Amino acid sequence: MSVAKRAVFYTILALIVGVALEIGSSAFLYAVHKDRIASLPGSPSDPAILLAARTGLSWLLPGSFPDPATYRRMTRQPAGFFAEDREQGYRANPGRYVFRYSGLKQGKPEHLDAIVTINPNGTRFSGSAPVEPSRRIFVLGDSYVFGDGVNDEQTFAFLLQAAFPDSAVELHALAGYSWANALVTMDRIRDRVRPGDAVVLGYAAYYKERHVAAPSRLRSIRDWMASTFPEVELDPKDRLIRARLDDANRLALDTIPMHCKFDTAYCNGLAPDGAYVDRVSRELLRAIASKTVGNIHLLHMFGPKDDPVLRDLPANVRLVAATPQDFSYVMQDNIMGLDDHGGPYWHYAMYSKLKPVIAARQ
Repeated sequence: MSVAKRAVFYTILALIVGVALEIGSSAFLYAVHKDRIASLPGSPSDPAILLAARTGLSWLLPGSFPDPATYRRMTRQPAGFFAEDREQGYRANPGRYVFRYSGLKQGKPEHLDAIVTINPNGTRFSGSAPVEPSRRIFVLGDSYVFGDGVNDEQTFAFLLQAAFPDSAVELHALAGYSWANALVTMDRIRDRVRPGDAVVLGYAAYYKERHVAAPSRLRSIRDWMASTFPEVELDPKDRLIRARLDDANRLALDTIPMHCKFDTAYCNGLAPDGAYVDRVSRELLRAIASKTVGNIHLLHMFGPKDDPVLRDLPANVRLVAATPQDFSYVMQDNIMGLDDHGGPYWHYAMYSKLKPVIAARQ
């Protein structure tokens, strides 16, 4: 064999060995980091070596690395869950829905379905109530209170209905709602609230930016929509309720566009002063409390104990401490790792805190 032929032979051999080593090392990386690689969103902050492995292996192992954006999302079936509401900004349409949460596990797509039933009056189904209940228990709040991710029969509202069969539990909650929405709800049901009835009002520290519809709230909606529903055409009719203090320092409510593209200047605006946000929040709570002579059980789900909003509560408001720190056991489960909302264990934990305080004031 001539010198030239030997050179070509060794060059080809070196290339073959190099490719084999690359495949072997990539396969090793894949075996070790399969779950992490499959869940990478592909952002610049991801570890470079894992991104390289994912990119390099996508052609060697076709189908092993489907785009996570295709699966890490939530859909509602059938379409048309949300409807416009002049005062609330939006509401839920009556009907039976499947909330589907999808993701990847070991590189393979999987999903979980939760059944959500919306009653004709817009509340979520929370069990069978008597025609003439001895009292009503009104539950108000956001997606955690609503029970995003769990079935109708797994919400803490359903558990309360089972615990108090002579009562009627009404679940007035929805994803993204705040105390501004709760105030509108209380205005709508105030003629139905009787002495002896109870109101459960959810609260978490993150509610505060929702109360005032802070620019950061709109930006988070923008980013979530872009990553979760990139194909959805944004509608200028989608709106958020906002609480504010008017020129006379009185509480006022209005609605603003939900999506940044319809008010870029507002979306890019500065964060409101923290003391102002706390004041608006306290004014909202006082206004809600004034709508009923009954007891309001303020369910504190997340946030610091020294939250200024929780100081000097109205006389008919009782704090129900239910943050993770208020339990002696781990209770922050989620939706099978497909979504961060509270799962069945979390809902039972909320129920365990509410049941005795509601029972004590029958």
